[in-house]
Amino acid sequence: MLNHRNIVIVFVLIFIILISFNFIYTIHWIYYLVAFVSFFSIEFYGAYFVSSGFHIKTICEVNTSENLIALSFDDGPIQERTEKVLTVLKKFNVKATFFLIGKRIKDNESLLLKIYNEGHLIGNHSYSHSFLFDLMNSKQMAADLQLGNEEIRKVIGKSPSFFRPPYGVTTPGLGKACKQLKLDVIGWNVRSLDTSIKNKEQLLKRVKQRIKPGSIILFHDTVDGIELVLEDVLIYLKEKNYTVIPLDKLIQKNAYS
Repeated sequence: MLNHRNIVIVFVLIFIILISFNFIYTIHWIYYLVAFVSFFSIEFYGAYFVSSGFHIKTICEVNTSENLIALSFDDGPIQERTEKVLTVLKKFNVKATFFLIGKRIKDNESLLLKIYNEGHLIGNHSYSHSFLFDLMNSKQMAADLQLGNEEIRKVIGKSPSFFRPPYGVTTPGLGKACKQLKLDVIGWNVRSLDTSIKNKEQLLKRVKQRIKPGSIILFHDTVDGIELVLEDVLIYLKEKNYTVIPLDKLIQKNAYS
């Protein structure tokens, strides 16, 4: 199984073998370089591709033959923009999961309560969402996630069980922190890229091409105009006989993908 622990063991053995052979034969430095590059390339892949499950088991989609998908939104809550997303979801009677940044909850408590009271799931997207988040050690990460949980619990009375890593990056420290706090890590298999693609039709095309039974779609409720894209996506899903269900219900349909 390709994961951080096994890869470390394999490459430690490789370096032990290389060093051992060096006492008998002269091992060219290029072999050490190839080993180093290979190791860090695999580590990079594992960290930056959330679907790899390299550092921690991650739910990115569900294996099902039913036309079921889940919607998720990152980085809120944001006044007006999150409100517009909620209006569209209510119009189509659809429930989504909102992965919230803890520090944005202050002064947006009523908005968080509205999200929750309208039947949507609340997930943790870290407290700080800092650019330096991935450089934290496991204790610092656990403290950050716990702070995010507390901000959510103060408003809705309970802590979330789902967590989505900032930027989708995972590390050994994050794996330890999530296990400590008993958080299920959620990724995606349909990344809309709504924060970078500004052309609405191009964005819609990208999402439509990637949807399949069991998909988890990633949007951001912080993007201006995302409610217009969301409405068109929901119309498309209805035309294709897809049903949007809450993330926890989708996960129950099958084991982790």
